[in-house]
Amino acid sequence: MAEGEIPTVTAADISAAIPTPDAGVPEGFVALRKLGGYMANFGQLYLHAEHRTLAVRIDESHLNNLGIPHGGMLATLADTAIGMMMSLETGRSKSAVTVNLSLDYLDSARPGDWVEARVEFDKLGSRLRYGTCKLVSGERCLLRATAIFAVLAPRT
Repeated sequence: MAEGEIPTVTAADISAAIPTPDAGVPEGFVALRKLGGYMANFGQLYLHAEHRTLAVRIDESHLNNLGIPHGGMLATLADTAIGMMMSLETGRSKSAVTVNLSLDYLDSARPGDWVEARVEFDKLGSRLRYGTCKLVSGERCLLRATAIFAVLAPRT
C-alpha cells in the first residue's frame, strides 16, 4: 500500500472470509481476515453483511483498568463498522474518511460478551455520507454513534 493510501475492505477480503462454525458465533457471521495497521491488534472481527453488522468477542485486550471495554475500543468498533458498511454498500466506488463521530455510552460490556455493531445509513451522497451505529450485546444497547464521512476525490 502506498504511503497515505486508505485501506479498504475488498471483495476478496469478504469472499475469503472464513465460515465460523464456533458455537459462540451466531449464525450468518463470518470471520474477516486480520486487518492491517491500527486494526491489526484489535482482535478477530466478524461480518454479517446482510444485516450490516460487524461483531467482536470482548477479551482482556479490550479492557480498561475497570475491567470493562475501553471507550476508545468501542468507538473504534463503531467507526470501523460504519466505514466498512458504507464501503460495501457503495461498492467501494470511492474511499471516504470520518469527519465527525458522535458517541453516547449507554452501558458497559464484560469480558466474553459478543458485541454487534449494527449500522444504518441516513444518506449516502456524492460528497458526504451519513450513518448511525448501535453497539449491542444481547438485549443491551452499549453505545450509539452517528457519523459523517467525506468522500475523497480521486488522487492525481
